Amino acid sequence: MYKYLSCILFCLLGLSFKSFSQTDPFRVHSSVGLATYYGDLTQKAKVINQNTAGMFNAGISYDITEQIIGRFDFSIMKLKGDDRYNTRPDLVARNLNFQTTLWETNFTVQYDFLNMNSEDYVFSPYVYAGIGMMHMNPWTYDRKGIKRYLRDYHTNGQGLPSYPDRKQYSLFNLEIPIGAGIKYAINENVNVYFEFAFRKLFTNYLDDVSNTYPDKNIILKEAPDPITTIGLIFRGDELDPTLPYPSTSLQRGGYAKDTFITLGLGLSVRLNGFSLGSGRGSGSGGFNKIRRVGSTRSRLKNPGSVF
Repeated sequence: MYKYLSCILFCLLGLSFKSFSQTDPFRVHSSVGLATYYGDLTQKAKVINQNTAGMFNAGISYDITEQIIGRFDFSIMKLKGDDRYNTRPDLVARNLNFQTTLWETNFTVQYDFLNMNSEDYVFSPYVYAGIGMMHMNPWTYDRKGIKRYLRDYHTNGQGLPSYPDRKQYSLFNLEIPIGAGIKYAINENVNVYFEFAFRKLFTNYLDDVSNTYPDKNIILKEAPDPITTIGLIFRGDELDPTLPYPSTSLQRGGYAKDTFITLGLGLSVRLNGFSLGSGRGSGSGGFNKIRRVGSTRSRLKNPGSVF
């Protein structure tokens, strides 16, 4: 899926090059990297752990000022968590796991600490923040190896009549992305960058784990598929068949707020620095040199001091 998605997005970026080829403030960018989930199924917060998976991002940016940039980003990634990687005996015995393909779009504002447009610097650290929307749908394989989308099974009692305070969660949720990075100018029009981003989420069901264990008798009466649901709520007996269904006073989850982070390495290209035509007025590779107003120094030859 990632392979075909990447081809589609790069084709769209190619069309963008052609459509906006005279628009100097615009850039397109794309990155690949890693995504790591944190929440009730991870005991320790690490940038990279056994649950880390792949991420792909593409977007477009606009130079509002020389150091303030507006961005629109689209990302797709895999997030996952598994109790078997924990070290606490009670978490290992809980034996829960999940996966989801997460899609997100966000609008952010980026601030560059150094003015690379002044031609004085070849690199700059930056920070950004904004608002976004994500789509998740956590799933797992049951005891028979059948893929089950967990929201449909009310595994925390959410959406059942006997638990009116446990509302069914939405698969679409707002988020606040907060990130930082550093970028480096290869030439007048092309930058490479590395960035780290954290998301503030407004749901604690990214992993479908929260609250105390629901009452087994209520599940048997009210769940659409009670036998499958009970098998997904409590999976400790898969490791030890003698373990009973837990008491409703015990926490199934809710210990930690769900979130995820991403690490990305990418490429950013100024749109009118890319030519699909005959290359008139362009150098090698189709990238045109842009003359900066108010400076005669080349930032690639005269970076100046950054301190």
